[in-house]
Amino acid sequence: MNHSKISYYAELFIYPIVVVALLLFDLASSGFTLHQRWLLAALGGAMLWTLAEYLVHRFLYHEVAILKQLHGLHHARPSDLIGAPIWVSAVIFLSFFALVAGLADLQTASGTTSGLLVGYVLYLLVHDAVHHWPLAGQSPLQSWLRSCRLRHVRHHRGPMPGNFGVVTGVWDYVLGTALAPGRTRNA
Repeated sequence: MNHSKISYYAELFIYPIVVVALLLFDLASSGFTLHQRWLLAALGGAMLWTLAEYLVHRFLYHEVAILKQLHGLHHARPSDLIGAPIWVSAVIFLSFFALVAGLADLQTASGTTSGLLVGYVLYLLVHDAVHHWPLAGQSPLQSWLRSCRLRHVRHHRGPMPGNFGVVTGVWDYVLGTALAPGRTRNA
């Protein structure tokens, strides 16, 4: 689904505000002292995001018929502003929050959801960078983003499906879908 610039980048502005609100909610409930459990939950949520990113990309975007067709538009036109509408991610994150709050407590749900959101925003930034940003410089950030770009280009042009991780290739190595550098097909 093609987006305007405002709708395409909206999550980059809205979700950091949500994370700050969840953090302030936790701080306000404890006399403005950060709970260690909230921080550990946030760290766990950020790590969980890397696995969720891999699984969604590998199995939903490349296996489920309707999502595969929509994701195929991104592969066909990688520079276009193509993505799911914000309400889709909002429903997913709200559902996750409600599930964790029901199984554990609000503090754990708030921390874990915040970590997932931070991971998701990082994913959005990295994915945008690998498709739209000039990365010719040699700063450590540009070098890391360039390695992400090269890994993602192999995903788009590789001879077989692989390199489903955008922010990190860890799960591709763990689960055997890492594509080695080398020749790619034009696509």
